[in-house]
Amino acid sequence: MGRLITSFLSALITFTFNGLIGWIGLILIILRIFGIINWSWWIAGLPLEYSVIYCLYMTIDGARYRAGYKPGSLASLASPFLNDENFQIQVIIKEGPEHIGATLDRLCNEQSRLKFNQALLDASLKDYFLLQLTLGNNELNPYDTIKKWREAGLILPEEGTPEFYRS
Repeated sequence: MGRLITSFLSALITFTFNGLIGWIGLILIILRIFGIINWSWWIAGLPLEYSVIYCLYMTIDGARYRAGYKPGSLASLASPFLNDENFQIQVIIKEGPEHIGATLDRLCNEQSRLKFNQALLDASLKDYFLLQLTLGNNELNPYDTIKKWREAGLILPEEGTPEFYRS
């Protein structure tokens, strides 16, 4: 939850100070403070209100994306690189082995995601070993998770190899 709040505040500050809408909102608020314009506060702050709503939406949509769901239409338009599989894989790997395993586990039942899952697994094995990744599934023991992933069509390292577990 703290990561979402940090992400939201970072996006809001960036959007406000780096974007035209944010600067218009700040200028209107300053003009209202000094009495140059006599608009209602909510009208003067409308661009900043929009910024809050937009950043909140993008934060929620980004969290859903990191959880393995497809991004919303606005996020897809705002960030074309989200459709890049390599970028998606790097975002998931950055979250750590439990998140990788949970993502693989959730998507392994979707046959259309098999190629993506295999690419995610292969990239993850550079930093983590297979037993680390299986810890994301708290419902099954690691060997049951491995069996489930194999049955879904993933090609996994064999037991005894360095990719399976590092000693």
